[in-house]
Amino acid sequence: MKVYYNNLILFYNLNKSTVLFIIFYISKVAKELTEMGPGKCFSIEANLNSKEACEKLVTDFKNLGNDKLDILVNNAATWDESTLTEISEDAWDRIYNLNVKCVFYLTLAFLPLLEKASKKLVDPSRVIIIGSICGIGEGDLKLIQAFGTTSLPYNTSKSAAHSVSKNLSVHLTPRGVNVNVIALGYVPTFPMSPENTDICLSDTPQGRLGSELDMAGAALYLASRASSWVTGVELVVDGGLLLHYKLDPQREKAS
Repeated sequence: MKVYYNNLILFYNLNKSTVLFIIFYISKVAKELTEMGPGKCFSIEANLNSKEACEKLVTDFKNLGNDKLDILVNNAATWDESTLTEISEDAWDRIYNLNVKCVFYLTLAFLPLLEKASKKLVDPSRVIIIGSICGIGEGDLKLIQAFGTTSLPYNTSKSAAHSVSKNLSVHLTPRGVNVNVIALGYVPTFPMSPENTDICLSDTPQGRLGSELDMAGAALYLASRASSWVTGVELVVDGGLLLHYKLDPQREKAS
C-alpha cells in the first residue's frame, strides 16, 4: 500500500498494495506507522510547486523499487488570510499552484502506475482528493469572519480542485482509476482557543468538531473494496456544517 502527504511524501507497503499520501511531518508519521505495523512506511521529501516537481516525485517513488500505485491521496494544500482588498497576486499563485495544479499534474504523473495496479472492473485504483466544504458553499466560515479576513483564494481553489476531480473521473474511470473528493468541515490540525472552538461549534449542527477518526473513516471507505463502484463524487464529512444555513436554531430549540 502506498500513501502521500504535503511537502513530504509517504508511501506504505502493505499486503502487496501501495497507497500514496501527501501530508506534513512525514518522517514522524512514517516512523509511527512502521512501528504500528503491519508493513513498512517510507517518506520522500518533495516541494510540489510545479509540474516538474510532481514528475520528480514519481521518479523518486519508482527509484525506491515501486512500479505500481494502488491509491493516491492528494492532501497537499496551502492557505492565506487577508482582507478582501489586500489579497496579493503571490497568494493567488501560491495557493492555486499547490491546491489545484499540483492535484492535476501529480495525478497524471502517477497515472501509468495507477493503471498498472488497477483491477479494473472489480477493484479499480483510487485517487482521493482532500477538498473542503469551502469549495462547495460561498462566502467565509464564521471563524474566518471573526478574524476580520477572507479565505477567498483558498475557497475558490478548493472549488477548482473539486471540479478537477470530477473532470478527471470522466477521463480516468474508464481506465480503471476512480477519482473522488472528501469535503471536510472544521477539523482542527492544531490547538484552538476556547473562543475559536465555540465559534466553530456554533457553525456545526452536530455539536462537535471533526477528528482524525472521522477523516480516516471517509478515506478508508473510498480506498476500500466497498467503494469500488463509487467515482466522481464529493463525500461531505462536516458534522452538518453545510446544513447550517438550512436550519433555524430557534425553531429546532422550540421543537
